[in-house]
Amino acid sequence: MRCLVWAASGYLHGTLRVLLTGTEYSGGLAALRALSGAGHEPWAAVTSARAYGAHSRAAAGTVRVPDPRDDATGFAAAVAMGAARAGARVVLPGTEGGLIALAAHRDAFSDGVAVGASAPAVTAAATDKVSTLAEAGELGIQVLSARVLGVNGPADTAAVRYPVVVKPLRSEVPVDGRLRRYQSKRADDREQLTVALARLPDGVGIVQAYAEGRLLTVNGVAWEGEVVAEVHAEGLRTWPTGCGAVTYAQTIPRDGDLSERARALMARVGWSGVFNLEFIDADSGLYLIEANPRLYTSLGLSVAAGVNLPAIWVDALLGRKPQVGAYEVGVRFRAEDDLRSLAHQFRSGDRLEALFGLLPQRNTAHGVVSLSDPWPGLAFLRRLPGRALAPRGGVIARSLPG
Repeated sequence: MRCLVWAASGYLHGTLRVLLTGTEYSGGLAALRALSGAGHEPWAAVTSARAYGAHSRAAAGTVRVPDPRDDATGFAAAVAMGAARAGARVVLPGTEGGLIALAAHRDAFSDGVAVGASAPAVTAAATDKVSTLAEAGELGIQVLSARVLGVNGPADTAAVRYPVVVKPLRSEVPVDGRLRRYQSKRADDREQLTVALARLPDGVGIVQAYAEGRLLTVNGVAWEGEVVAEVHAEGLRTWPTGCGAVTYAQTIPRDGDLSERARALMARVGWSGVFNLEFIDADSGLYLIEANPRLYTSLGLSVAAGVNLPAIWVDALLGRKPQVGAYEVGVRFRAEDDLRSLAHQFRSGDRLEALFGLLPQRNTAHGVVSLSDPWPGLAFLRRLPGRALAPRGGVIARSLPG
């Protein structure tokens, strides 16, 4: 069991109560399980009863809070109140919206609570995709050519060379007083580009060159710009295919070039917290394509490989020296959306490879499904259209009212 790896990582410092937000998503769920496996007592701040954290055995308790994308001030106030009532010593944001809200309202928390959010200016720069790509370019890190274009700029779009990837300026963009999340889209012609831009706020987005190659990631924790832990992985499948979140990955040996680039960028940004950097290793070179300064979908892979990033983050916040060992190479990760990626692969004609991909592999961490923590997996099934296989009960954690 992976919990044996977590215990062996040196994080059993005694019970520490941590309030974690963002457990509506698999990255937050992975962090919840990781903190519990490290010997801490994590509580989940949830926006609804459907959140994975509300169903997980890893949660010692739950606190109901507003969605930070709708009400950043109310969210921060509710998290602060929940932390006080639960006796939490550490508060960790699990989404970009939560990160931005806590960074802007750190004064809502008492001095005895360590909040895992950098200063507002640092947070704003780190979550700005244009800014991080520009910073990387200034450091000499290769980035795929990209520019900001609008749907009403036909002269600009006429000069685009396809295919391209269309991205929002941030993962969560302000729209009508709230944050909304937008996914990247691939465009193979001008019509697809126009449609992709039109769906973004004000019809404006980042149009980035598309390149074939190995998708490589550096996943870690930085503290005041210094990388204190890192795990390298290769993304083998994504959804949507070719332009989306990693659905199947495995850890690879540490690569010096990747590490150098990651350390330089984190130092320039001055980041403190978990991060995920995506690179493409193409024939023409190694390019940075995305920087995610937050909990990410495949977080469970690093933890399963023996580097408990959430626990390391907690140690750094509390001024402890994190105990970081070598990670295991060849550990795999499979997200639940990997079935969609394999279905697409099968329909595209690569049927043997798709069928082989369905076979279970040893030493594989999953995004949501877990035999030792089954209720989030059943909650996942309830989210699927037309699926109602799970019972309505099963919330094991204690819960604070309100």
